[in-house]
Amino acid sequence: MAFIQPAGDWFETQAINQSRVSLPKDDAPHQGRMEWWYYNGHLKTESGRYFSFHHATFTATDLIRHLVKHVSLSDHQTGQHFIDQRKTTDSSHSGEIPNSFNFEIGNWKVSGSNGNDRIDVSTQDFSLTLTLTSTRPPILHGDQGIIVLDQAGSSYYYSRTRMAISGTLTIGNKTEKVDGSAWFDHQWGDFTTTRLAWDWFSLQLNDGSDLMLYRLRDDTGDPVLYTGSISKNGITEVLDATDFMITPGKRWTSKITGYTYPVTWKVEIPKKHIAIETYALIANSEFDARLTTYNVYWEGAVDIKGSHTGQGFVELYGYNHEKH
Repeated sequence: MAFIQPAGDWFETQAINQSRVSLPKDDAPHQGRMEWWYYNGHLKTESGRYFSFHHATFTATDLIRHLVKHVSLSDHQTGQHFIDQRKTTDSSHSGEIPNSFNFEIGNWKVSGSNGNDRIDVSTQDFSLTLTLTSTRPPILHGDQGIIVLDQAGSSYYYSRTRMAISGTLTIGNKTEKVDGSAWFDHQWGDFTTTRLAWDWFSLQLNDGSDLMLYRLRDDTGDPVLYTGSISKNGITEVLDATDFMITPGKRWTSKITGYTYPVTWKVEIPKKHIAIETYALIANSEFDARLTTYNVYWEGAVDIKGSHTGQGFVELYGYNHEKH
């Protein structure tokens, strides 16, 4: 097992003298190597059907600056999981307005400022038009918005953990009004995601707590860093390896890639009297992004049971070493 350094030590020794996150200024794009604006959400239609989605916009700079978009939609009634992706070398964002972002690739658009955002996506399988409004103050992770990702570098990172959704969803020839709740993440910096694997959790508990957990793993699968945040009633606490445990349970194997992912997890935070399990609502939530970002990951909605209940999302990356 690799040595796991407490998150607090990382922040103290490696994030010193760096400027911290300032909002809404930092909603806007930056000039780092990697940056993304990410949403996941749970939707309910006016007819009572349930769906979940994720939408991510990436900018990545190597020799050329790329703009990439990933979107997925899961139908909780049928078990269908739709994905789509786009990529371009033109990553300029329109309307250089301070404190905001605005990206377009064709008819895929996302924009936002200070927790008032909009998503427009149309694919061959579905279309989404969503307005999202933050209902809670943003959460700065790590040391005032900086987390250190071991050998991958450091990342600025904040979340808007509960955004109210209104809009429409179209599947086939049927359009319905939807509402729901979303989670928004924004990360940027001079880091390289290909150097590490991770298990990431965004959990909205019914007691009002919002929980983010990150377990970074090296190329052998051993954990190298645990970090997270728990927020309730306007108070946010940083969590490290001494504060929480996450244990994988039941697994699912993709018929497309052969990769095997845990689809249930046990999450324990003893000092908060939290002992829960997360259950994938649709096990088949793999995102094959080899056409755009040249990788594969699992991104899916989960139900939460145990000492607390709620809903959330889990992202799993780097499970190719478990290929059968």
